[in-house]
Amino acid sequence: MRMQFWRDSLDKVFAGVPPQQPVALALAYAIQEQELYNQQQQQGGSTPGTGNSEMSLIWFKRMITEREQNLSDPQFMTLGQMETYCENTFGSLLYLQLESVGVKSLEADHAASHLAKAMGIATMLRAFPFHMQQNRMIIPAEITAKHNLSQEALFRNPAITPALQDSTHEVASAAHVHLATAQSYMDNLPKAALPVLMAGIPTESYLQRLEQADFNPLAPNIQQREWFLPAKLWYRWRRGKLLDIK
Repeated sequence: MRMQFWRDSLDKVFAGVPPQQPVALALAYAIQEQELYNQQQQQGGSTPGTGNSEMSLIWFKRMITEREQNLSDPQFMTLGQMETYCENTFGSLLYLQLESVGVKSLEADHAASHLAKAMGIATMLRAFPFHMQQNRMIIPAEITAKHNLSQEALFRNPAITPALQDSTHEVASAAHVHLATAQSYMDNLPKAALPVLMAGIPTESYLQRLEQADFNPLAPNIQQREWFLPAKLWYRWRRGKLLDIK
C-alpha cells in the first residue's frame, strides 16, 4: 500500500496536481523550478539540460519497483542481483540529481552507474549489524555458499569468523572495483556533475575503514562517522579530484 501510494502521488505530481503531502509538494516545487531553469537556459542560448519530466518519472518509479521487489525477496542470490538493486535505487537517485543540475553527459552517466553500485554495496555492508538483528543476510547466497558461511549460525551468534571475513572481502572488493571505474571517468566530467558525485567520498572512506578492520562488518569502529568529512569534501572539491582509489 505504501509503494502504491507513492506511485499514485508521483503521477499526480507530474500531472501538476500534487497531493497535500510535504514530500510530494516539495518534489512538485523542485520539478517546477527545474523546468523554469531549463526554459531560461534555452532562451539565453545556453546548452539546455535534460529537462525531461517523463524521464524523471521513470527514475522515480524504477526506485519504487526495485524496493518493492526486494521486500518480497530479501536475499540476493548473486552479486549481479545485488549490483542491479544498487543500480536501480542509488543509480536512479544519482541520475535524477544529474538531471536536476542540467548535466547531460555519457561519461557522467557511466560514473554515476558505477558509483551507485559501490554506494549501495557499502551502505548494505555498513548496515550489516542491523540486518543481523532482523535475521536478514545481505551477502549474496552464491558468496556465502562459496565460503561456507552458515547463515543460521550467524543469526544465532553474530560473531566474526574467517568465512564472514572472506565473504565480506569479496563483496567489498566488488564495490572497490566500481569506485575505481567511476574514478576513471572523473577527468572528463562537466564541472556541474561534481557536486552530485561527491556522494562517493563517504563510500570510499567506509571501504578503507572496513579494510583496516580486516573486513569485519561487525566491528564497532567502522560504524563511526568521520568528524573531518566536511573538510575532506571541501578539499576534494577544491582539487577537482573526488576519489583517490589506488
